[in-house]
Amino acid sequence: MSNKDFVFQGNAHSDWLDISASNPLDIISLSLENSPKKLVEFVKNYEGKFIAGYISYEYGVNLLGVSVKKSKQMPAVHFRAYDSYEKHHQITSGNNDIKWTSFKPQISTDEYKFNFNRIIRHIRSGDIYQLNYTHPLVARANVDPISLFDALRQKNEVGYSVFIKNDDWAIHSLSPEQFITIENGIISTKPIKGTIPRGSSPKEDELNLNRLLTNEKEQAELYMIIDLLRNDLGKVCQAGSVRVLESKSIQRLEKVFHTYGLVQGKLKDEIHPIEALLSMSPGGSISGCPKKRACEIISEIETTPRSVYTGTIGYILPNGTLHFNIAIRTITQIGNELTLGVGGGITIGSNVENEYNETLAKAASFQR
Repeated sequence: MSNKDFVFQGNAHSDWLDISASNPLDIISLSLENSPKKLVEFVKNYEGKFIAGYISYEYGVNLLGVSVKKSKQMPAVHFRAYDSYEKHHQITSGNNDIKWTSFKPQISTDEYKFNFNRIIRHIRSGDIYQLNYTHPLVARANVDPISLFDALRQKNEVGYSVFIKNDDWAIHSLSPEQFITIENGIISTKPIKGTIPRGSSPKEDELNLNRLLTNEKEQAELYMIIDLLRNDLGKVCQAGSVRVLESKSIQRLEKVFHTYGLVQGKLKDEIHPIEALLSMSPGGSISGCPKKRACEIISEIETTPRSVYTGTIGYILPNGTLHFNIAIRTITQIGNELTLGVGGGITIGSNVENEYNETLAKAASFQR
């Protein structure tokens, strides 16, 4: 395997390290049929080493007992153990020459509207309160994967970005969203809900931010997901330890504003951090509320597997500290084909045109 097969990069606002790793000691790849105990045993076996990997969206959903579509090209779970890691310095020279075609939706606007209306009917029937509906965009690029990642990273200096290279696939995750951090027994999660495009001038920027902060639909969606994650944390945390530290904070990205929350608790002594990660997968912010029913409806509506997109990618340091993202703004590269998933939360107050345009706004920083 080539040099730097795992790269992690944060920013000034995140706690992710800028690190890379190569030449793994061991690798584990799981299918949907494989027990999560195999991953737990792998992680426990290499405690004290640097461990990195991903859990796909479908693997988390499968653990809920929901039937899912299988990805034919990507493992459901993929982790690697390393003797060590090193500081990563981004290569910027020559990235202006990296080119890829425009990302184009693979479903029509009519299909999006049809599925949107199905979701609204489920909400009105009382099946769910909120659902994260996603769809893929596809582009092509005949470039070295690490060069493409560096070019994408220059356009998206987010807090939780990851590059993974395998012999026949690569992952470029330019995620602004933390899933969970576990350090010294304290588990934290930072759900993002609420999005609006940046303005073309400072005045428009301020106006858009104000619209986001006063939007009752976006606020209700954020509070709903914070509540869901409080419940998820409650399953793995000591009784009475779960607290909401931030209920509506602002994240400024190049093309959009987001609102997010911060929830924290004390992990139960008998639960290993990797077991907590598995228990909370998939993330509430990219599934829906209630989670299991939302995932069932997603399986009915979305025609292609999400795979790594909306799963979780991250690392475990030799001291046991665990950092994992929500794999949004994430591209899977297989050969020359690039697949970028985009989506958003649908609630009873959603407008179909606004929701569809929001999904495309999330892809804007990935267009050439």
